[in-house]
Amino acid sequence: MKRKIAVLFIGVLMIFIMAGCSTQRAAWTYKAEPPATMAPMINKSLAVSPLSDRREDRNRDMVAMYLIPLMPYGWQDLRTPESVEIHINSGLWPFRPTEDFAKAIAEELNHSGIFKEVFFTDRPNEGDLFLKGEIKSTSYNGKIMTYCLSFEGPILWFVGLPKAYIENILGLSLQLVDSKTNEVVWQGAYEKREGRTSWIYAMQPDFLYDRLLKEIMKEALPSLKNKLANYQE
Repeated sequence: MKRKIAVLFIGVLMIFIMAGCSTQRAAWTYKAEPPATMAPMINKSLAVSPLSDRREDRNRDMVAMYLIPLMPYGWQDLRTPESVEIHINSGLWPFRPTEDFAKAIAEELNHSGIFKEVFFTDRPNEGDLFLKGEIKSTSYNGKIMTYCLSFEGPILWFVGLPKAYIENILGLSLQLVDSKTNEVVWQGAYEKREGRTSWIYAMQPDFLYDRLLKEIMKEALPSLKNKLANYQE
């Protein structure tokens, strides 16, 4: 009887924890750097079109494996994480990477002071130049730790052991193209990753793609400026 009560108590605690975690990072957000106050580097407009999705269409959701005795954790190995309803620390995440990344890139470039104007559009020929790209990876790797104790493992979370570990990988390739000549003016390929450990008293987000995109843009902007320094209008 005591064991049944303990199991019920643990189940209620896990439902409570999952419900509380589902409010974390409820939607995609991206904050660009403040707008530059200087005159544009080149007097041309730039159109940014939705990125092409080149991700592998494969998701493995093995979270329930933690229920098997002597299994140290359950895990998720997701290539398109936005298509899965439940994640290690949160629920469904409204995310449209082909558009969301492109709009964030357009905003960052518009604030950079490189171009006269930067805008997101489905028709790239609307600008003097256009930026296109491919999403190579939005890999999500997550583990929920139960320390070989099956459904009783979460008890250890309350004494300070980690609950979960999450890693995101973002891979993008970008090309800047002259709309008139179709010449590739600049291109770059980038991959960034970041991992976080969660405790029930210090939960971390499942999704870090905004941070990874920010790191990519910090690397891409100097390269782009250097290339355009010798660009003939």
